[in-house]
Amino acid sequence: MRRGLMLVLVLAVLVRLALWEQLPRQGWISDEAEYLAAADWLAHGRGFAWYQGWLWTRAPIYPLFLASHIALFGFNLTPIYLSQLVLSLINVLLVAALAGLVVRHEARPTPPNGWRGLPAVPIVAAGLAAVYLPFASYPQIILSETLYLTFLLSGFVALGWHALRGRGHWLALLGAGGLLGMATLTRGLTLGMLPLIVIWLVWLHRREQRTLRTAALAALLFAGVSGGIIATWSSYASRTFGGLILVDTTGAYNLLLGARTAHDGTRGDTPTRNFVQALLNPNLSQNERQSLLSDSCGYQRNDPQLLAALGQPAAEITPAQRQRLMTSEGLCLLQAAPAAFIRKSSSELVDLFQINYTGAERMTSGFSLGRLPVGYTLALFLAEDTLYVVGLGLAVAGFGLWWVRQSAPPLTTLIGLWWLYNLLTAPILFAINRFRIPLMPFACIYAALLLVWLWQRAGGSFPLRGIPRPALLTAAVLFVIASTPYAYLQQAPAAWASYFGPYPGSLANTQIALAQRSTYLHEQQITAALGRGDAATARRLIEQQPGLDLWRIAAEPLLLGLEGQPAQGLARLPDPAELDATRNWRASVVRGDLLRQTGDLAGARAAFTPGFVDDANPVEWAWQWLYPPPTTRVDLGGNLDLGYISGFYLGEGDPSGGGTFRWTAAHARVLFPQQGGAMQQVCLRYDGRGLPADLPLPTLTLAYAAGNAVKAAPAIPFGTVPLRRTVDEACLPLPATPLGADLVLELTTPAFTPAATDLLAQQGIQAGQLRRLGVRLDWVELRPQ
Repeated sequence: MRRGLMLVLVLAVLVRLALWEQLPRQGWISDEAEYLAAADWLAHGRGFAWYQGWLWTRAPIYPLFLASHIALFGFNLTPIYLSQLVLSLINVLLVAALAGLVVRHEARPTPPNGWRGLPAVPIVAAGLAAVYLPFASYPQIILSETLYLTFLLSGFVALGWHALRGRGHWLALLGAGGLLGMATLTRGLTLGMLPLIVIWLVWLHRREQRTLRTAALAALLFAGVSGGIIATWSSYASRTFGGLILVDTTGAYNLLLGARTAHDGTRGDTPTRNFVQALLNPNLSQNERQSLLSDSCGYQRNDPQLLAALGQPAAEITPAQRQRLMTSEGLCLLQAAPAAFIRKSSSELVDLFQINYTGAERMTSGFSLGRLPVGYTLALFLAEDTLYVVGLGLAVAGFGLWWVRQSAPPLTTLIGLWWLYNLLTAPILFAINRFRIPLMPFACIYAALLLVWLWQRAGGSFPLRGIPRPALLTAAVLFVIASTPYAYLQQAPAAWASYFGPYPGSLANTQIALAQRSTYLHEQQITAALGRGDAATARRLIEQQPGLDLWRIAAEPLLLGLEGQPAQGLARLPDPAELDATRNWRASVVRGDLLRQTGDLAGARAAFTPGFVDDANPVEWAWQWLYPPPTTRVDLGGNLDLGYISGFYLGEGDPSGGGTFRWTAAHARVLFPQQGGAMQQVCLRYDGRGLPADLPLPTLTLAYAAGNAVKAAPAIPFGTVPLRRTVDEACLPLPATPLGADLVLELTTPAFTPAATDLLAQQGIQAGQLRRLGVRLDWVELRPQ
């Protein structure tokens, strides 16, 4: 068995190494930005103050886990990913250990007839956990699932050891209380499971004919340790956040979100966020706050608590008070439409079992354009979706087989309670792919049990004989729900589709992603040629394969501009009214670039300025696609800087600073096309007034690269600028560069995480994208020395 586990562990390592730095990210996803922002503040000694200005508060363990890494290694994600990778390997071993306890304890005194292969169950279960894609990919995602599974599985292993009455089983019970207390402080939803475990402990001891005193002692020990850990945090959180908070306030927010979704009949978090924003954002006027609350249930019913809060300054409303108001609003909505909430929860229960191909954690955005690598596309389909759909039916059948044949074995009963608890609570809120993650390790165990059972009976007739019919029926129903073969009755887009069926079914989407991959790679070559101003290469590549219609809208006009025909390029674009109506920011940016080439700067500003362009903040897109006209001065935020800059955030007008500004990220670049030469200096104007007062003043480091294809070339440092908390200018001599070469300046500075209001302000495409701010720049200029 040890050799088998070692092979499984090697397999798990290989799978994770194959995924290392290969996830097709396009920015932060889901709750990553929030976790990192809060952890960064923790690492800098600010406690949990970041959550004072956020929509909810969080359980503390995962932010503390992240903060410890940031404190030791700086804002570097690699150490976090490595730690989570190690935890994911431990989780594979914990699955094996738990499977071993299931078959060791619950097959006593001798294995039942036909189960000679029981020792293989832990190896098969661990093998399934080793290759299941979310277990292997989540270590490179800043979400709590990997750490949470470590606490959860360790706690179940400890409870299993206690049930086995092995050596030190009372210490194992104490450990289980501690581990599951920590699991609760990682994900607050676990809190409701703890009373069920207490009841299970009493049942376990009474079932084995131990005294009521022994049963009560076991229950009290577990409850005392887990409750003590949780109470310690609850005391701190209640003092910090201005009222009683057991773990966090996400439950209140999710209750309101679920109730609002049911009440309105549509998914979307805008009404819920508006409700909380009115109680949170100090920058809103009283009329704006009242407008945001006007359609809320409590406001329409003149809820005295809500009206009183509306009369308070938002800055004085504590997270605990917001928790009470969110809970009250959620209950008000439930009372207003109870039937709608039941229908919504039933629909969410079905969704919980189905595949959402474009779920944020899967990073599949742009799959239909061919953006996903072939290996990742196949891994999603085979190692996640196929394994899930097949494993779901196997696990349910295996669970039913084991539970009935072993007469309600204790550990299997506990796992069944965990499954039921999640199935009852998740649909009350909402269902997303990652809500299945805490269920899947246990599914691996019972799928392995059934696979071993079927292997043992492979030579006989009716291999499914012996599996309880209710279990077979349930497994079949869930398999059909998850796989959706009936979705072929619909045309694409098929609302029923999950695994099978037309788009957006997993199989259909996989075929689309694979079919478009070669076109995407070809398009990337054309984009690179356009971005470096290589018109000849771009023309040759476009003639070989023009690419998708959506993509050609930008490429062909830009190529005409590079070939000295910007007017013809403009003629290929829709008119401004159509761009505005369709909110086509890409075509609007291309239009601005072509107008800039013709010298029509007013028209270029008009094309770069619309709100739908700002919402996309297309700085990086323009950096990749555009080769702007030569210039010696880049005015940041002046509506003509797109194409010249990378690593900058949305522009800001600031009359008090006497200019328009953009914040840099930790690393930023500025392009000066064809400006290489000798005897030059770099001058810049910055605004240091927004630098945090509790952090040391940073130093801006400048570096340069010159030549062809310099946008991504390594840069050579040539000077530093110590920043001050004022508006100031600085100039540094630039080393000689080849005459007429493209010149890129790289600006590097320690970045900081702003308050939660900054993340809340990110809207549209930028929603959920954490800004790590470096220095606020007005302009960068090349001057003769």
